[in-house]
Amino acid sequence: MLGIAVAGCFTERKDEGQLLYTRHCVSCHLENGEGLRGVIPPLLDSDYAAQHRAELACLIRNGINGPIQVNGKTYNQPMPGNNQLTEADITNIINYLHKEFNSPIQKISFGEVREQMKVCP
Repeated sequence: MLGIAVAGCFTERKDEGQLLYTRHCVSCHLENGEGLRGVIPPLLDSDYAAQHRAELACLIRNGINGPIQVNGKTYNQPMPGNNQLTEADITNIINYLHKEFNSPIQKISFGEVREQMKVCP
């Protein structure tokens, strides 16, 4: 029972993170997380995810407009938000990015995503 409770803190329900990534992110960031060269930033080994960890949940939920710098390159393509995603969905996506693309470097917990969502603009 304790194993189920602890696992729930990270909400890694089998392949849900991968399914959500495929449904909501892959068309721009591609299956391998490399993004579209010069247009869409990479998620693979992204320094942005490490530097902006506290903003990842809000970024996925609300999108982003304006220039950002990822791995030394500037990108200025708007990213649409996914406001239909739940906190659990966002946790699963971020942990899929961690597992597959090392971005962010560390796992994120559901509690951390919930706290980030409280301060989303």
